[in-house]
Amino acid sequence: MKTRNFVLSALGLSAAITFGGAETASAQAKSQTRIPVRKDAPPMEMAKPDTVYIRTKPDTVMMMGRTDTVTVRMRPDTVMQMQMLPIQRLPGVYFALGGGVAVPMNDWRNSTKDGPSVQGQLGYYPMNGAIGIRIDGLANFFGHRNTNCPQCPSPRLYEGNADLTLRFPLDRTSHLNPVLYFMGGGGLDKFTDFLPYVNTDGKTVTAGGDTYLAYPGLLLSTTSTAANFRGDKTLFYNYNAGAGLDFTAFDLHFYVESKYTTINTTNGNSHYFPITAGLKFY
Repeated sequence: MKTRNFVLSALGLSAAITFGGAETASAQAKSQTRIPVRKDAPPMEMAKPDTVYIRTKPDTVMMMGRTDTVTVRMRPDTVMQMQMLPIQRLPGVYFALGGGVAVPMNDWRNSTKDGPSVQGQLGYYPMNGAIGIRIDGLANFFGHRNTNCPQCPSPRLYEGNADLTLRFPLDRTSHLNPVLYFMGGGGLDKFTDFLPYVNTDGKTVTAGGDTYLAYPGLLLSTTSTAANFRGDKTLFYNYNAGAGLDFTAFDLHFYVESKYTTINTTNGNSHYFPITAGLKFY
């Protein structure tokens, strides 16, 4: 009995010592440091080693720069090769043949009508030069007026001229190659069967020894002392000025021109206007 009680007492004592030591150890392990606690931020979540990933994304490596603003453009379609049209040549030495109409002017028309005209030319320009020279010959076949003198012959006029010419090419790249030119000069004239007429001064105009004497109403004398002497000149001079146009068509060189001509006939000047067209050869 005593032994049983002794054993129970020993067990109780050891339990008391053990419990008291546990409380003392618990009291000594309690920290006095205050841990701050904030309600507005949740506590930091501890990283889990098994959720840490290391990823390499080379496509996300970016180099900052504005290389997109450096523009190199190749536009071969804008490279233009200028093709110059061929320049048409201008004549140096040339000759021409043409025909047209001779038109008497002013009072001369009272006795003489228009008639055909034939022309020949020979000219020269320095290479591509603007100023040239030329000579030309004209044969003019005038008509008589049947109402005034039905029996009169038809007068003729043969003329030779020397002129200066001045040309202005209008478009040398054109196949037409138009060239405007001006001319002026003088020459000599020879009549046959010149039909006299009365000018505005009341004088009877003649061509000297080449005048037709039987013109109705105009009696002329071959006597030098007579008041109605026809004159004895047979060669007259003239001065003229005009303009023309050269052009090319069907590989031929054409021209058309006209000039106003004044002839120093006896007792007054006579004027006429030849209009001619033809071909130039060079």
